[in-house]
Amino acid sequence: MAGSHRTATPLTPGPLVDASSRVATEELATNRRRLVTAYSIATVLTPLFAVTDLVQAYVWPGSIELTIALVLRVIGTVTTGAALLRIRSRAVMSEREIDFWVNALPPVIIVMISLLALCIDGVGSTYTDAVNLAATAYAFVPRRYTRAVVSGAITVLALPATFLLAPLVWERAHAELSEPRFAIDLAIETAILMGTVVVLISAAHVLWALRREVFEARSIGRYRVERRIGRGGMGEVWSAYDGTLRRRVALKVMRLDADDVALARFEREVHATTDLTHPNTVRVLDFGTTEDGLTYYAMELLEGETLARLMAREGALPAARALHFGLQAARALAEAHARGIVHRDIKPENLFVTRAGDEGDFLKVLDFGIARRDRAGGESLTATGLVAGTPQYIAPEVIEGRDASAAADVYALGMVLYQLLTGRFPYDATDGPALFLAHLTHDPSPPSRYADVPEDVEQVVMSCLAKRPEERFEDARVLLDALTSCELAGKWRPKRGLETPVDAKEPAASA
Repeated sequence: MAGSHRTATPLTPGPLVDASSRVATEELATNRRRLVTAYSIATVLTPLFAVTDLVQAYVWPGSIELTIALVLRVIGTVTTGAALLRIRSRAVMSEREIDFWVNALPPVIIVMISLLALCIDGVGSTYTDAVNLAATAYAFVPRRYTRAVVSGAITVLALPATFLLAPLVWERAHAELSEPRFAIDLAIETAILMGTVVVLISAAHVLWALRREVFEARSIGRYRVERRIGRGGMGEVWSAYDGTLRRRVALKVMRLDADDVALARFEREVHATTDLTHPNTVRVLDFGTTEDGLTYYAMELLEGETLARLMAREGALPAARALHFGLQAARALAEAHARGIVHRDIKPENLFVTRAGDEGDFLKVLDFGIARRDRAGGESLTATGLVAGTPQYIAPEVIEGRDASAAADVYALGMVLYQLLTGRFPYDATDGPALFLAHLTHDPSPPSRYADVPEDVEQVVMSCLAKRPEERFEDARVLLDALTSCELAGKWRPKRGLETPVDAKEPAASA
């Protein structure tokens, strides 16, 4: 179990991220179909309205430049038809591709309609009013408004630009400029088009936002998911709101692709944690499986920081404060060991500093994800002989392939106490074979070599770090008795509230 800072983590595969990806994939497919519909309408209507051109030329001869109008319609039909074939040929389209085709359609149609209007009565033509139909393309695909702003501006400007630039190469269009109402009519049509574009882009944005809210407000059981705060090999942890109890919780969700072994391990983690009731152990509040197959459990959401982060900021702690944290961790582990549960991954990242009421420096033991019951308990959560844990805190006998016992947790907690007292790791090696060799063969220097550490505290720590498990404290209960007998035990008086600054706070997360 690891603490997670409030800064958003990168999206990686996980149950809710997978669900989000499926929603995004389905949304892209739906938007592609909508895009096909929009281009199909444009491809069909463009030549269809050629009938009106022929009727007008027949009823009012000379009122329309029929040849140019028909050529424009052929060009428009070929353009939109080619785009339609291209879009239909793509089984999968990216959001960028969809944006391109949505943004390209309205300006192209606006230019074509404006030129057709010049073939008849100019800006006063009834054709000019049809430019508002072109803007409806924006409403076909719900998306964030920022993705359409530039295209919308180009679409609006395409109308006056066509009427003002066409006279440079077209005599009939040049005559339009001399019409008394030309400027007023063009300004009115442009303003109407602008309003239409703004409304339709806004409508598309509202639809897009509603779809985002539907997913973000997704519920798991009775919990409304808010944001991800942690991730790991077994799943993800999300901050969620419990509508029944009206409180925020940490919701751990199992990976969707988990096999039966992983699922059994996940469930056993829940049972291992729910068996524990000590205040210094994170509390599990609920467990269940949703109708669509998401397995989850809810635990208390803690505000504070991991011991790892606290040490990174403050370095070595006063011996009394280090002992204060060690005592709390030992109390939580003592209950676990009494129930035959071995944590197997005690490390600063799994020890969370929070508060209990006004009491600061209150420690919670997190993450029983690789915990196991000893053989007396008759249950194992990982295969026998599997090296489980974090290399910096793993006991020598576990490295050698033996089962982790309560003494392995004692060894790991001794490592944590050493770091709390000295601000450094007991061995120079930090990873790889050299670290395993150090665990197996190197005797750590006494912590008093690096810091002011009372002799009785030092003796307890060095006993925890003995190479042979039988030379250590048998379990956390025996260790707790030893720590309690130290002269500094109970001497640390935490300040009211957290010892950490506000900007160092983070929610507890386990994955």
